[in-house]
Amino acid sequence: MNARAADGAGAGLGRRARVAWLLRVNRLLAEEKPLRSLPAFAAAFHGGSYDREVSVSTVSRWETARTPVPWQAVRRYEELLGLPRNRLTATARTVWRYWAPGPVLDVDPVAPAGRDLEDLLEQAVSGDVMTGDHWDQLVDGLCARPDVVLMPSGTWARLAERLVEEMVIADDLPWMLRFESLNRLLNHRRGGRTVVAVCGAMAAGRARLTATEIVCALDNSAHPDAADRVLRELARPSGPLAHRGAVMACFRKVNYRQFDEPQLTRLVRAVRDCADDGPFGDQVAPLRTHLSAAHPEHARALLGRRPPAPLPGRRVSDPAAAAVRRVTARLGALEPGRVGDSAVPTALVGEALASPLFDVRLYAAFLLAATPYRPVLADALAAELVRPLATRQEDLAVPLLDALRVVGDHRHRGLLQWLAVTPGVPRTTAYAAVRGLGHVAADRSTGDFLRSALTHHHTAWRAGQDPVTAATLESLVYALGMAARDDVLTAIRTNPDFLPTTRAAASWWLNIPAHHRTSALL
Repeated sequence: MNARAADGAGAGLGRRARVAWLLRVNRLLAEEKPLRSLPAFAAAFHGGSYDREVSVSTVSRWETARTPVPWQAVRRYEELLGLPRNRLTATARTVWRYWAPGPVLDVDPVAPAGRDLEDLLEQAVSGDVMTGDHWDQLVDGLCARPDVVLMPSGTWARLAERLVEEMVIADDLPWMLRFESLNRLLNHRRGGRTVVAVCGAMAAGRARLTATEIVCALDNSAHPDAADRVLRELARPSGPLAHRGAVMACFRKVNYRQFDEPQLTRLVRAVRDCADDGPFGDQVAPLRTHLSAAHPEHARALLGRRPPAPLPGRRVSDPAAAAVRRVTARLGALEPGRVGDSAVPTALVGEALASPLFDVRLYAAFLLAATPYRPVLADALAAELVRPLATRQEDLAVPLLDALRVVGDHRHRGLLQWLAVTPGVPRTTAYAAVRGLGHVAADRSTGDFLRSALTHHHTAWRAGQDPVTAATLESLVYALGMAARDDVLTAIRTNPDFLPTTRAAASWWLNIPAHHRTSALL
């Protein structure tokens, strides 16, 4: 890790503390019980990706965030604990970037590349399959050579286009590796401007139905073109998903002071006029508050008059706080007393279920998902969702479902399916459940349910034509694509009764090259 970077903070928990906890909890709950002992772990550490002896005190300082952990040491944790390659390194890199006090321009390689850079480049621009680890090694190699010239002309664009197309259809660790690779390429000295342009063009063009994460990724690029693209998508959005991504990108861009005065004026005007309702408007009100706090001189324009203060002594019930307590208690029961202070998991669960910022919720879930807590957390979230009236409290149900989308497995698929089509479930809750269908056990065997769910929501849309149901239909198409149900996608594309956006989404999936779809799984 870059020891020169200061420790960023979120909810009082800095990025160094998050990475330290990630390593500590994986060791303390390791399947190999001897490695739970700090002296035994330190004695076994030398080898594999780490070629130096370490002392007990060194490991202790890493795991208590007193000193930063070298990336090669994070890789060694994976090796010693028998974890999937990149599970800890990709998560740590994600945390390190997101909670950084400024844009992360590059990071040191995790380990020497297993392949020559030229071989990886040829593989990426050909019809060969690329794994997430291949992308990680390729981008590490490119970042180690900031002045590298790629020939022929257009190679940077071809690389970025393929990486983005794979990223938006990948899931879990394959997605994380590609998203972090994109973030590093966005800041490459020679290729970054081209990558920004590719992201903008794809979000406005053929990838507009998956544009949120593409535009949102621009929050880590300090290039002026990235700020300009975000402002354009705010003022004249190419689609609702690109607009949502631009809103989300502004949180960190405002923190990093990446908008000059004229741009800030444009930003305030655009955010003031944004609609904050509908399926894609949930981040607008938090952005107004965030921007007002960072630039109080614009608070009146953004928020108008302040709302009256709550009456003294009046308590507002907080179902999210109660859910956080119950979920955290379930995690603590995994190994009582073994992992020590519960402050970190409590803070992370609180972020995942109660933060108004979608990205904060998402990154907290990613961190929890990379620990042995994952199955216990998923069961705890599911238990919350079946509590009486839980699904009707949309402010709680949606964060619960968003977190379950990250940590859930085949055991939770039935709950998502039930919430997706059961009469009486609020439309926003059903939409959040459908979003999870493309990620939780999204295999081909689920296609029959997805076909019936498509009919259910198409009928509902024809009756009311509301925007939440329209967005739900588009998400069902995404789930069909993730399940590789090209037969249903073809039927949607050729049926004029379906929404034009739904048909366009099906056509987009069918036009993705086969080697990109195969690669995105790896």
